[in-house]
Amino acid sequence: MTDSALRSPEALAIDYLEESFKYIIVGGGTSGLVVASRLTEDPNTTVLILEAGSDKVNDSRIKTPGLAVALWDNPEFDWQFKTTAQNALNGRTIAHPRGKTIGASSAINMDQSAQGTTGPIQVSFGDFQGQLQKQWPETFETLGMNGARDPLTGMGSGGHSNPASIDPKSKTRSHAGSGYYDADVRKRPNLRLLSEAMVEKVILTRLEDGKLMAKGVQFTFKAGKKHIANASQEVILSAGAFQSPQLLELSGIGSRHLLERFGIEVIIDNPFVGENLQDHPMASISPEVADDIPTADILRDPKVFSAATEEDNKSKTGLLTSGTYCSAFLPVVDFLQDDGPDKLSALLDQHLNNDAYPSFPAQTQQYELLREILQSKDDASIHCYMAPFQMNVEAGSAASKYFSPVTEGNFVTMLAALSHPFSRGSVHINSADVNDKPIIDPRYLSHPLDNEILARHVQFMEILIRTEPLAKTVGEYRQTHVETLEEARKLGPRTVTSNFHPSGTCAMMPKDLGGVVDEQLIVYGTTNLRIVDASIFPLEPRGNIQSSVYAVAERASDIIKAKAN
Repeated sequence: MTDSALRSPEALAIDYLEESFKYIIVGGGTSGLVVASRLTEDPNTTVLILEAGSDKVNDSRIKTPGLAVALWDNPEFDWQFKTTAQNALNGRTIAHPRGKTIGASSAINMDQSAQGTTGPIQVSFGDFQGQLQKQWPETFETLGMNGARDPLTGMGSGGHSNPASIDPKSKTRSHAGSGYYDADVRKRPNLRLLSEAMVEKVILTRLEDGKLMAKGVQFTFKAGKKHIANASQEVILSAGAFQSPQLLELSGIGSRHLLERFGIEVIIDNPFVGENLQDHPMASISPEVADDIPTADILRDPKVFSAATEEDNKSKTGLLTSGTYCSAFLPVVDFLQDDGPDKLSALLDQHLNNDAYPSFPAQTQQYELLREILQSKDDASIHCYMAPFQMNVEAGSAASKYFSPVTEGNFVTMLAALSHPFSRGSVHINSADVNDKPIIDPRYLSHPLDNEILARHVQFMEILIRTEPLAKTVGEYRQTHVETLEEARKLGPRTVTSNFHPSGTCAMMPKDLGGVVDEQLIVYGTTNLRIVDASIFPLEPRGNIQSSVYAVAERASDIIKAKAN
């Protein structure tokens, strides 16, 4: 037995702190592990990753794609964030599962991805490909929506089955923890990862020119003593759209009014930290399907679930190896007729010119871009899904309860998620204690255009399930229908949940427009505090943002390397 094996985890953590690191990365998740892996390709570059969660990379619940929901609301894996009561959603509180483990949310999400097959993240379609998956694109063709089946083309119409982040060989989840922090990367002598290390704040020192330099971070290990880790080059926050702004505020970077209320020394007064929060709200219906059409609802039967588990353990085949969904990116389908553009323009004029919505610095520029997207027939205002199971979205604020069905039988859930919402929310600290979860207020559907656009696509989902060939397997079994636009407007506030894609809270924009980081992802007012995660998006990307986060991290790695050289 080696000396290190005899030493306590606390002692090993202190050993790490005695080493010299060029970079400290806060967050061993979707973006942080990418940056760490790329930087330490150079053996002379030393990196310390501090991850608040534990190392669960080899846990079967993470590795098995079909068990993702079992990780939600489990404090071993999930931060269990929740929003404030949402005024436009009838006062409902919305759950936001966020990964608290190595790999972070890429280790606990529903596996959707659009990556290739040559990099660290692998994709495949899994084993669960049935009649419904075949009928989905055929139904869009019946409706004359023959757009490209490949979502990477950027076309705004047409249905497709998207691959999932599943390794085609091992049939296990492929995520940042398994792909960018694999066995070979773990062996690098210039890379250290300390799990169960809760960073409390960034340590900043003021230079002669008035700018601030990040010297390191203060953290606790296993909820024990406070420690200081020092970085000679940069501190990089990759804690996500909720916790990166939280850490900035706890470090004295944020709104003076907010920081002073909690007794935090104001180091940089930037009221835009934690603002510009965007997410993809989605409304849904869950129709029953024909008796001879199997969906994942059969896993509710303990015998079926046991058999599926045994099959997965023995051969890595069957229901639990799949994470595939049917998807479609669509323009505002209500306005595809000849007079549609004029009607759409009138709707936009009504709500962009006349509604009293709280202004924000980048509002004019952002809304002009969103208007341009909405008025393009080749761009997508909505992302439609067909998930092969029943959802109970009115079950409360626990994410796992969304998947606790209330009706016997086999169902699918049709979901419409806004690609580019107009509503803007915020996330801010609730105290000066990092262990107090931040206040998350996305203000879903607070801008009236969001519900107007969403309602029209709820109506389209009804059209979809009444169109052949889906009509024979789904439409005939729908018990109630949303017939009018007014009924569809009411469905949104009742059924909207999050697509779990929060972003924008440390936006890469000019500072006078509400920016927190510059084009190099450096926090304004500092020389070497960088943010690399979904919080830097000025505008929410369409669709699942996981691929975009990986891309940001890859690009950030190149920027950091270029600066170092």
